[in-house]
Amino acid sequence: MANIVLKNIHLAEQGRPILGIDQATLPCNRITAVIGPNGAGKTTLLKVIAGLITDPAFDINTSTKNISMVLHQTPFIKMSVWGNLLLLKDALPSLSDDQMNHAMNVFSLNHLKNQPATLLSAGEKQRLAIARAYLMHPELMILDEPTASLDPNSTLFIESKITELANTGMRFLLASHDFAQVKRISDHIIFIKNGQIIETSPTQAFFESPSTEDAQEFIALHL
Repeated sequence: MANIVLKNIHLAEQGRPILGIDQATLPCNRITAVIGPNGAGKTTLLKVIAGLITDPAFDINTSTKNISMVLHQTPFIKMSVWGNLLLLKDALPSLSDDQMNHAMNVFSLNHLKNQPATLLSAGEKQRLAIARAYLMHPELMILDEPTASLDPNSTLFIESKITELANTGMRFLLASHDFAQVKRISDHIIFIKNGQIIETSPTQAFFESPSTEDAQEFIALHL
């Protein structure tokens, strides 16, 4: 199993601890969900792993060489859907039109190719954001609340794509408040509270027999 080993991950804001991880080994083989109360530090943890928050003291050990992250709300340039994908060529000059057309097909964006990206629905914007990350050919894709506030059809579509891509070997690390979603698609759980990794476990085992009182209380509040 692929793991992410974290050491000395300490962050605070105005004296308030945000993350306090001396050492933790996080399973990340297929689809791993990060769950916990509001303000627990889920998004910050994902940003640290993605390299969006750095500190010389951080020690992050992972064999993954290419990581892409999709934030909960992804901004787009006032251009067409196609134009927003073309911007990737600044970072990936070898990116071809065929590859971009393939990504649009995978995420059912073909009919929106010439539409202004800023005028898309929430579900369409999220599909575009994930398609853009997909074109970076990540070994690990990190998703922050990928279906929050989306309609059921959009949610199921995105879940199906995550599962489909995971079956081809891409690994996912996602934060979610949706217990039903986590149970449907994740293989492992990382439970975080007050900036600390409290428990890691296979998904079924976590929900059936959590090993910590914090996890037991959290599950009881949400079932």
